[in-house]
Amino acid sequence: MNPTAAIIGKGLLLPAFGFTLGLGYFIKAWPDEAGSMTLQDSDSSRKRGQSNLQLQRHDVVEKIARHGLYQKLMKDPNFDHSLQSHKIPPGHRAYHVGQGILFGPDKLAIDPLILADTKRHEVVIFYHLGKDLGNENGKIHKGVLSLILDEALCYCGFPTLPSKRGVTAKLDIQFDKDIPADSTVVLRARVSEFKGRKCVIEGTLESLPRVSNSWINALWGPSQYARAKCILVEPKWFKYISWLNVF
Repeated sequence: MNPTAAIIGKGLLLPAFGFTLGLGYFIKAWPDEAGSMTLQDSDSSRKRGQSNLQLQRHDVVEKIARHGLYQKLMKDPNFDHSLQSHKIPPGHRAYHVGQGILFGPDKLAIDPLILADTKRHEVVIFYHLGKDLGNENGKIHKGVLSLILDEALCYCGFPTLPSKRGVTAKLDIQFDKDIPADSTVVLRARVSEFKGRKCVIEGTLESLPRVSNSWINALWGPSQYARAKCILVEPKWFKYISWLNVF
C-alpha cells in the first residue's frame, strides 16, 4: 500500500468512520417526537410503563427532603432544583448508565436530586448507592464512584464553555474512605477556573450530614469519601454540530 494512503486511512478515514458510526447509533437511539423507543428494556416493570420516578426508593427521597441541608439549599434563591432525568430526553434514558442499566431500588436507588447555582458554577447532588453496587466486602465499587464524579463534574462545568458542552480531558480522583453499600451520599462540585474552551472543576463525595447543627457536624462529620479534579474541554469541531442536540 502507498505510505501516503496508509497515513490518510489511519489518521483521517478510520477516526471519521468511527465517529460517524458512533453518532449514527446514538441518533438511532434518540426518540422521535412521540417519544417512541427502539430499545426493549429488560426490566419487566419498565415494560409495564413505570418511570424511574415511580420505581425509585421513596423512603430515601423523603429522608433527603426532610434533611436540613436539602431544605437549606431549596430555600436558597441562588440554587435551582432539578432531577437527573430532567436532563435526559425520555427516549434516551434507558441508554443512559445511571438512568438505565445502573438504576434500581438496590443500585442507583433514586433519581439524583440536583441543586445548581449557575452564577457561582456550583452543584450539590444527592445520590443513594444501593447494596447491589457493593463488592464482596459491602463497599461501593470505585468504578461506580468514578462514573458519577465524572458525570457530575462535567455537568457543573458545561455552562462555562462556549457551546455549553465538552469532553473530559483529565480526571484525577483520590479515594479517602470506602463507602458502605446502601448509603446516601452528597456530591459537591464547583468550577475553580475557566477560560475559553477549557475549565477546571473540583468536587467531593461526602456522607449525608447527620444533623443540621453546624457545631455538631464540625465534631462528627460528614465523612469525606473521595476528592476529584476534572479538566473539561470543548473540541473545536463541536461548533460545527451545535445544531444537533445530542450532547
